[in-house]
Formats: sequence, C-alpha cells, structure tokens
Amino acid sequence: MPGEVAANKRPSLSLPLIVSTAIGLADEGGLDAVTMRGVGERLHATGMALYRHVANRDALVELMVDAVAAEYAYPEPRPIGWRAALEAVAWQDWRSFFAHPWVLHATASSRPPMGPNTLASMEWALASFDNLGLAGREQLFLLGTVVSYGQGLAMTWIHERHDDTGEWWESRVMDAGADRYPRLAAVTAAVGTDSRTRTWIDEEFEFGLQRVLDGVGTYLANR
Repeated sequence: MPGEVAANKRPSLSLPLIVSTAIGLADEGGLDAVTMRGVGERLHATGMALYRHVANRDALVELMVDAVAAEYAYPEPRPIGWRAALEAVAWQDWRSFFAHPWVLHATASSRPPMGPNTLASMEWALASFDNLGLAGREQLFLLGTVVSYGQGLAMTWIHERHDDTGEWWESRVMDAGADRYPRLAAVTAAVGTDSRTRTWIDEEFEFGLQRVLDGVGTYLANR
C-alpha cells in the first residue's frame, strides 16, 4: 500500500535527527517556530513520540544551542595570548549568529542554555585570562564586555533583509535637510552603497572589536 511504503521510508527517530530538524526549523522561522509538535510534523511523527528522546522544548533548545556550539567550537590549538584568544571567541560567536540567527535570541541571556559543548566553550574563553592575575569577577566582566559587544552589533544587523540600507539613510537625511545635519549627511554619503554588503558589516565588527580589545589591554596594563 502507498501509505505503508511512505511509512517505511520515514527515517527512524533519533536524538541527533530531532535536534538537526529543530535547528532547520529555527533557521527558517526563528526560535518561535520550534515546537515539539512542529518538529514532530516535520519528521512525520507525533509530538509524543519525541518525548521519548527529549524531555521538553527547553531541553531541545539547549541541545540545539549545544550543537551550534560544537559547530562553531573555538580553535585548537588555541591562539597564543589573551588578545588573539578573545578575538577568536568574538569571531566564532559572530559567525554563528549569522549562520543561525536564533542562537542570538537563545543565548543573549543571564541564564543561557548550558550543554556540555557550551560549557566547554565558556571554559575555553575564560582560559584566555590564565596567568594574568585577574580575580574571577574581573575575568567574568572582561569576557562579558567582549561577548556583549558582538551580541549588540549582531542584534542590529542579524535580521536585516534589505540591500538598500545606505540609500535608506541617505534619503532620510536628505529629506530632513542635509544643510541642517551636515555631519550626518557627510557620514551617510561616505558609507553609501558599501553598507549593502556583508563585507561592510564584518568590517564594522572588526573595527569595533579591536577597539574593545584595546580597552581590555589598557585595563590590564593599568592594573
């Protein structure tokens, strides 16, 4: 029977398959698109069948975040020096946000999901401060400064779907009166169509990241 053939072609449920399917749903429609029922429907299974593999949606989101943490694991061997290590942390996080925009929503929290790969990433990042004589609070605050910078800028660009951002700014400033806002007019004209490209966004991120790391360096030098 056709129904029996289709059923036989269904992949057997497994935790990795459930997690990868949920990640696909989130990539398409954001974190809100991930429900136990929705994942089950994508897999041609009942939501109840999923509960034999994962306890609930929160546990599923934790597994999803942990899978992305493994995908964007920080490099080994680790870069030499605190600055190169923190730069690697920031860039890997930045890449993960644009590959899986929902990750930003899931992790920009004081209580982020914490699976084993995520915890290993945090441990890796904190090791950037080894042998610098920093107190735990200082390590936490400095790492938070670097990570929060990337999260904040990503939040500005992550859902940007337009390719005319430069023109949008220029038109708004011109409509408001370039003679009234000459500095703003000069800046938007200088950026122009460059702001259409991902290269420009990465350039903005790199520029700001280096200034943040300069600040960390100044703090360490002045302690």
